[in-house]
Amino acid sequence: MNIRKKYIMAVINYLLMTFVLTSSAAYAKEIGFQAALDREVIYLGQSAQLQLQFQGSTDIPAPDIPAIDGLQLRYTGPSTMMSIVNGRMSSSVTHIYRLVPLKTGKFQIGPFSTQHEGDTYRSNVLNVEVLDSAANAGGRAEPQQKPAASLGDRVFVKMHAGKKSAYINEIIPLTIKLYISGIGVSDIQYPEYNREGFSGGQFDKPGQYKETAGGSEYDVVEFKTSIFATKDGTYKVGPARIKANLVTQKRRSRHSPFDDFFGNYETYPVELKSEALSLKVLPLPVTGRPSDFKGALGNFNFNLEVSPAEVKAGDPVTLKMIISGSGNFDSVTSPSLKQHEGFKTYEPQAKQEGNRKIFEHVLIPTTDTIKELPTVSFCFFNTAKGEYQTIVRGGVPLKVLKSDKKEEVTILDSPGNAARSVVREKFGRDIIYIKESPGTLTRKGRYLYDNPLFILLQVIPVLTLIGVWAAYKRKERLSTDIGYARRLSAPRKARKGIHEAEAFLAKNSSGEFYDAVFKTIRDYVGNRFHVPSGGMTADSAGDVLKDMGLDQNMLSRLINIFRECDMARYAPSETGPDKMQETVRELKELIDYLERHK
Repeated sequence: MNIRKKYIMAVINYLLMTFVLTSSAAYAKEIGFQAALDREVIYLGQSAQLQLQFQGSTDIPAPDIPAIDGLQLRYTGPSTMMSIVNGRMSSSVTHIYRLVPLKTGKFQIGPFSTQHEGDTYRSNVLNVEVLDSAANAGGRAEPQQKPAASLGDRVFVKMHAGKKSAYINEIIPLTIKLYISGIGVSDIQYPEYNREGFSGGQFDKPGQYKETAGGSEYDVVEFKTSIFATKDGTYKVGPARIKANLVTQKRRSRHSPFDDFFGNYETYPVELKSEALSLKVLPLPVTGRPSDFKGALGNFNFNLEVSPAEVKAGDPVTLKMIISGSGNFDSVTSPSLKQHEGFKTYEPQAKQEGNRKIFEHVLIPTTDTIKELPTVSFCFFNTAKGEYQTIVRGGVPLKVLKSDKKEEVTILDSPGNAARSVVREKFGRDIIYIKESPGTLTRKGRYLYDNPLFILLQVIPVLTLIGVWAAYKRKERLSTDIGYARRLSAPRKARKGIHEAEAFLAKNSSGEFYDAVFKTIRDYVGNRFHVPSGGMTADSAGDVLKDMGLDQNMLSRLINIFRECDMARYAPSETGPDKMQETVRELKELIDYLERHK
């Protein structure tokens, strides 16, 4: 009887389990597609989170979302969930996107549709409104009365050339400006631009200042360089592109005393582009071109300096030819000497000092009949006047004296070798007479090596030699092992940077303070871990220290310091001494931790 009862219970359990699994599978096939936004109103400079959830499956890939005019979407990743409650299994996958507004207005998002395993799924429709400024959150009518604003009104790039037309090889100043207003921008890279048909140098150190444009005040980051054309024609320069990160504000789920200012911000990569410029390049005129023209272009002046003004025949004279002014100094070559008979000449040596180029020409007069230096001419094309010009400098007096009469002595070999040749030498230059006999040698006192003090003193050179050898090896390692040298210099440079930041803190100069903090933490990480520090950002510094196994808390503090500096430098706001004092403390603790644990 018991056996039969157990058999019946087993069959019932089997049927129940089959029913649960069958109902769960049937339930799993009922897939729902739902779209949601974490906010319905967004302000320029903020971002929102878009969630596309598939209820009933975990293996549906992220849908392909078409472009939405005025909005930019970036996929951040999926989130899956599975649960069994009262015998029923539920599962879902949520694909998360970060939405950044590009202009103001009302937008409809969706419906989105996707296909999976032959079935088509369609989501609901969302509506979102983008306003110009969070300061107008209390009144919705006022922003609507204003003209539509866009992110391009807050951050954009302009390129300006100093000339619209120029001659071949003529210097053209080029300025690229990044305008920022009311939005955070970090990790700004140097511009890139198309310059086909032109050659150009590197950008100068960027300048920062404020400028009013279109009735709004902007923080401007200015990049300057110069270009020159290599052939004539009409060319397009640009557009200029600048890559940077927008610092957008995320939605704060709840207020917490542990939230810090940067915990609710994230960076979003953008590439900003200017308009292209059209430049016309003119060929140099053939008419009126002097025969000694060597290609110099600009507006120059030419002067001579002679040193010394009085020499003896056979002694050198330095002729310094100084070319100053404005233009393409790469095209400037040495001026030409006219009729330099009576002189022995050498190739001139050139050097450039700011807005002037100096050629030093060594001349050696071969006779005392010379009364003046040769005439020198410099020919260039004046780009301002559009004509060739020649500057001639000559008639510089030079007093040349006769060379000293050579005093010679005759040195004969010994009488037994009288048949050998006679050697004539200039007295006091090539022959120094040797004393024939040292004289009488006498001993005075005891020998020095018998003195115990002398023997003891021999240890000092040995120790000195060891010290010199150790210093040499250290110097050799510092010169060959760059990583070792940077590692040793890291704490010293960091202390200097902290001291500079504290000086700005005492003056309550927030801009200079954050510049000093940014340079200190950037250079310290680069030197401490032997990585390039020139283009270091919060993300790249975080990646370096993450690979080094840095504690997550310290890593977060490092990234916050970087972003705090970016916000203060590119999106200035009122920052009090307490906040700056806290930043210095964080910086000191971070560097102290890295010195002790890494």
